[in-house]
Order: sequence, then structure tokens, then C-alpha cells
Amino acid sequence: MSTEHSSTIIILDGAELTGSWERRNRNSTVAAFVGLLIVGVIYFYAQSFIIVGMTFIHAIKESHPATQQTFIYQLTQAAQTMKNPMRYGLVFSQFIFMLLPTLWIVKKWHSMNVFSYIRLRGCSIAEVLMAVGSVLFCIPLCTSISQYLMQQLHVPDFLSRINSEIFTSYSRKELVVLVIIVSITPAICEEVFFRGYVQRTIERKLGARSIIITGIIFGLYHMQPLNLISLSLLGILFGYVSYRSKSIFPSITAHFTNNLFAVFSLHRSGDGQLMFPVFENVLSAPVVAISLVGLLWMISIYHLTTQKNFSVH
Repeated sequence: MSTEHSSTIIILDGAELTGSWERRNRNSTVAAFVGLLIVGVIYFYAQSFIIVGMTFIHAIKESHPATQQTFIYQLTQAAQTMKNPMRYGLVFSQFIFMLLPTLWIVKKWHSMNVFSYIRLRGCSIAEVLMAVGSVLFCIPLCTSISQYLMQQLHVPDFLSRINSEIFTSYSRKELVVLVIIVSITPAICEEVFFRGYVQRTIERKLGARSIIITGIIFGLYHMQPLNLISLSLLGILFGYVSYRSKSIFPSITAHFTNNLFAVFSLHRSGDGQLMFPVFENVLSAPVVAISLVGLLWMISIYHLTTQKNFSVH
């Protein structure tokens, strides 16, 4: 991080800090949490309103006479009915109610040089590839943690299936749609928000500790108790590659890779069979151990490769 003074203007990594929050010399960590609260409230309330409205309209169009079916069947049908409204609502709400407010806050509070502030800048191809490799090693570890918790808590299989229905595709066309909705959209919007703004702003006062803080917030944000540990670990990994590279491109790529893997792992044929049954069962201890060693190895290489970003000139 480089800071230069020109008259009364502070330049932070190429971004002139001339926003209203900066002019009043307020604490940057407070700005991160206030911004987190503002965007979070806007996003969740707007998303709920959009999804409920789209679901209601869809339910009217697709309404069928009541049937004497089991409760599980009714839940499954409800998940099938609601998945498309939830998908489209996710895309719309993330771009309109997460990405745009984040960019507005950066421009209004901090700097007119929005892209410089959120570190939307180039990095080496090696850093991007290592970020992808790191998340691929991390996926088995995170998956095993979530599956272990589900087994210990005796979560019924049908509940897991219903919960993942929004991410499940049954045709190539639906698979492509899900790649756009589940892989590309969150990779851009969530990374700009969490790593580009929240972590970036906390980092100004707390340095590398911002990685863990933002990673845990990222896990809590998804509101999935059984996946909290896994999502927090992924959030910390995304934060680490972004922090070390001084760019959000590696974290965007890593986020996209993780979600793309999830989309393909849930892809099913027309008769409901998994097309890529990678993690149907709990992963074995040797596989998890190998993935952990691989992850640590990849992180160590990434650390050495990005050391140039922390050299004192």
C-alpha cells in the first residue's frame, strides 16, 4: 500500500481520497462496517421483495389444483416452482442492489477513482492460475466439513436436495443459465463488495487481519449455518489471494471457479441422476489430507510469488 501527500489530498494506491468520509478524516474501519450494513439492508430487503413478487406471479401462472400428496412432495414441488424466480431475482438484486450501491459508496465517501480504490487492476496470469489451484484444493476440505456436520446433525437427504434445487440443472441450456447466474454474477458482485470495498477499507487500519474479519463476515452473510465454516474458509482464501496480489481479479477468478464446480457437481440428467457424481459420499480422510497439503503448498508458493507487492522501495 502506497500513500502519498499532495497538498491536502491523500493518494492511496492511485486513488485520490477526496470523498466526504475522507474529508472529515473519519475512521476507515467504521466506514467499512457502515457500508456493510447499508448495502446488506438494501440488498436483502430488495432481494426478498423481488423474489416474493416473482414467485407470486409465477405461482399464479403455474397454479394447479390442490392434490393429496405427501408433505415432502409438496416441498419438492415448491422448490421446483420457486427456483427460477429466485435465480432471476438473484442476478437482478446482486447487480442493482449490491454492486451499484457499493460503487456509489466508494465514489461518494472515498474516491472518484473507484476502480483504483477497489483494486480492479491487472495482475500476472500466474497469480490467477494459482488462485484457481488454491480453491480447487480447498473444495474437498470444505465439502468434507459440510458433509460431516450434516451427518452429525442427521439432516435428511431430501432437505439437502430441496436446499440445492436452485443450483441444480437438468439440461445443457439450464446449465449455461446457472453458470451465468451462480458462477459469474456472485463472483463479480460479491467480490467487489467484500474484497473490493469491505476488506479493502478495513485493511487500511488493520492490515492482514482484514482477511479473517471479512472472511467470517462473508460466511455469515450467506446465512447457511451448516456451511458457515466452509464458506468462511473460502472467504478467507478469497481475501488472502486478493490481499497478496493487490488486485481483486484473483479472488473473482477463485470465486467463479468454486461456484462453477458447484454448478457442475449438481448437474443432473433428465431422469434425475447426477452427471458428475464427484462428492456424493463423504470424502475419505486420505483425499482430505492430500487436499489440505496441496492447499498449504499452493498458498506458500502464492506467498512467495506475490512478495514483490510488499517490497519496500
